[in-house]
Amino acid sequence: MSRSTDRSDPLAYTISHFKKIARQNLFAENRGIAHDQGRCAICSHDIAGRDAFPVYLEVIVESVLVRRPRLDEALVAEINRDRAIAGLKTNVTLRQLILGDPDALDSWVAWVRDALAAGLGLLSIHSPTSLDFDLDEQAEKGHGPLIESRVRHIIDHQKAKNSG
Repeated sequence: MSRSTDRSDPLAYTISHFKKIARQNLFAENRGIAHDQGRCAICSHDIAGRDAFPVYLEVIVESVLVRRPRLDEALVAEINRDRAIAGLKTNVTLRQLILGDPDALDSWVAWVRDALAAGLGLLSIHSPTSLDFDLDEQAEKGHGPLIESRVRHIIDHQKAKNSG
């Protein structure tokens, strides 16, 4: 992404900013990281020129892909930690995910949704003007297809990075 695109597009600037935060694993501390608040579509949600929820969601999608770009043993371990917390006994394997085992895929989808929900929660505390979004509420408000497409995008990206 060129600097000129970054300067003229608040969404590009915002995504770039949060991808840097994700690379440094500082998402929980995002509120305290210096940036140009006047160009940040999270601080000033009206500057992106579109509904705020899709902007917030895209920032989180790109950040998740920075933190977990591929389907690998580290991601499987995270999925299995989530399964254990949910009280599920059996562990998912990398092979099950690659082969498309329905139970394993359900756990992967749940992990992605949890990552998106957690990211949205962390964005809500980014600045005093940040908005607070809940995935389920947004699905009920008509954003369900968008959410599902972004979940599928993350899974497709992670799976493609595993095989190549």
